[in-house]
Amino acid sequence: MKILAIDTTSSLFSLCLLNGDDYDCIEYDAGVSHSSILLKEIQEILSRKNIEISELDGIAFSAGPGSFTGVRIASSVSYGLAYPFSIPIIPVNTLEVIASMASNEFVLATIDARMKQIYFQLFKTHQDKSMTTLTEPQVLSPEDLPKLSEQTQKNLTIIGSGLTNYPDHFRKIYANFEFKKANIKQNQSYYLARRALLKTPFKFSLKNINPHYVRNKVAFTIDERQKKRS
Repeated sequence: MKILAIDTTSSLFSLCLLNGDDYDCIEYDAGVSHSSILLKEIQEILSRKNIEISELDGIAFSAGPGSFTGVRIASSVSYGLAYPFSIPIIPVNTLEVIASMASNEFVLATIDARMKQIYFQLFKTHQDKSMTTLTEPQVLSPEDLPKLSEQTQKNLTIIGSGLTNYPDHFRKIYANFEFKKANIKQNQSYYLARRALLKTPFKFSLKNINPHYVRNKVAFTIDERQKKRS
């Protein structure tokens, strides 16, 4: 299967073309320039592999949580490329992609949500690479990280920028847990493509392809900011 995978949920730009066991990735820190480089890089990676857009079996995008602007860019470009050829669009939870980079029975995936908050979600992994979601994606301050069941105490891995940027909070709140730390791996869009493959059979549809924002409000009015300071 030929899958084009797009991840622009952070400053990291990650693009992957997966074709069976063969894959090609483009990944670098693009800052806030995703909108100006995405189509050019898609054209480049397809040209390198001599594949036309119409030949793709699916277009996957990292659907968030993450940068609101980045998620919208990936979703809108995926729609624009897929619609003329009725190519299936596969949105994949960004936290699920991150969790797939770790190996343990339980994986807590985290993302620094800015504004002194963390996105997180707990998964249970299985030998066939499938994952069960044990919590919904949530956003909380580091001080309010959730309590986890005793079942996860000895078989837990925590991964992601939330842990990287707030390590003291995790050590304090989960002091009784024997959790392992895992690092984000290179070519994040490759893991996105692999997760998308597990969501077959593919079918072109415009239903349920919306981004997963989790946090609906990222800006405050002047009055709200003044109240927060008081």
